[in-house]
Amino acid sequence: MQSFRVLLIVLALLGVSACGGPYDPPVAGDHTTEKYQADLEKCQSTSTESVRLKNAATLERWVISPFTGPPAVRAAIRTCMQGKGYTLEQAEK
Repeated sequence: MQSFRVLLIVLALLGVSACGGPYDPPVAGDHTTEKYQADLEKCQSTSTESVRLKNAATLERWVISPFTGPPAVRAAIRTCMQGKGYTLEQAEK
C-alpha cells in the first residue's frame, strides 16, 4: 500500500511538471494577429481534449500519460495548425 501511495505522488508531480505554459508551434507568420491567436486557441483546446480522451481509453495509457501526453498534444497542435494553412518553420541546425 505504501508503494502505491508513492507511485501516485510521483505520477501527480510528473503530471504537474509536464503541464508547462501554452504551446506556440514554430509556424511562419505573425503570431500576434487575432486570426492566429483564435486558430491557436482552437487547436490547443481540441488537441488537448483529443489526446486526453485517447489517454483515458485504457489504464495503461492513462498511467504513462504524464510522459506521452505533452509531446502528443504538441504534435496534434502542429498538425491542426498545418491543417488551417500555417507552414511550420524548419529548425535551424
